Amino acid sequence: MIKFDIISGFLGAGKTTLVKKVLQSLNSDEKIVLIENDFGEINVDREILGIEGFEVYELSNGCVCCKLKGDFLLTLKQILSQNVDRIIFEPSGIFILGEIFDIFKDPEISCKCFINSVTTVVDAQNFSKHQQGYSGFFENQISYASTLVISKSQFLNLEQVLEVEEGLRTINLTAPIISKDWSKLSNQDISNFLNVNPEYTLHESKLFLAHNFDSLGLKTSRILGAEKLKTILETCKNGGYGGVVRGKGIVNTGNRFYEFNYVDGQYSISESTDATTGIVSFIGKNLNKDKLTAIFK
Repeated sequence: MIKFDIISGFLGAGKTTLVKKVLQSLNSDEKIVLIENDFGEINVDREILGIEGFEVYELSNGCVCCKLKGDFLLTLKQILSQNVDRIIFEPSGIFILGEIFDIFKDPEISCKCFINSVTTVVDAQNFSKHQQGYSGFFENQISYASTLVISKSQFLNLEQVLEVEEGLRTINLTAPIISKDWSKLSNQDISNFLNVNPEYTLHESKLFLAHNFDSLGLKTSRILGAEKLKTILETCKNGGYGGVVRGKGIVNTGNRFYEFNYVDGQYSISESTDATTGIVSFIGKNLNKDKLTAIFK
């Protein structure tokens, strides 16, 4: 049977970073395939993982739990017809985890593949904000997790991390919680949460949530200096482009490419050594798409 591992988490939690850590830790003899689902029109994470040489199937411009469910079924059946040992699925940040149960009702899938683990990444810095503002998506992903992995804990003190753990326990009573600094995650740590409960099964969800988010995705050849990129992200922070919740991408600064990540007013910029093309994606509410398009086009 093929293992199906889900790495979930709300927008900007750090799913792709954890996926990369997982891939680097797994047995190189395993045949592993990734499925990347992005709510936006452009899948930046697929680009990043593709640059690093991983085999990635892309599903963009919608969520697998609703608009793209049919596409996902076809993609999954195509993968299951191949010689594969493990599938890692990174769903959209606004994915309803309970609805994955419907997909595994299909006998063509359930006879070849089983849900091996459901890991939910939780952004420690934005825990309270996301719980209050997006409780439906956020708490659904936490409640169905077999393991909870706290990201960005290195930016909080011990008392703040314990408060996040206590908050998680009010939503999920049993899932192991990993809160250590990600730089200290060992291969054994990753193996433990991928196989924390091989008998794990999802219970059917009756929760239905509307995806009332805007998105904008673009491929861009525009050259933007590092300071200009910082100004753009500061403008996002100040609401100049609408309610941007998540932004990510790769841009050409003239003599090198930079990768940026923006989550609810916090952002980072780092050099991308292997990128050769520009690509950006923004998700939020009431986005000013004309302004954003003018900047990058």
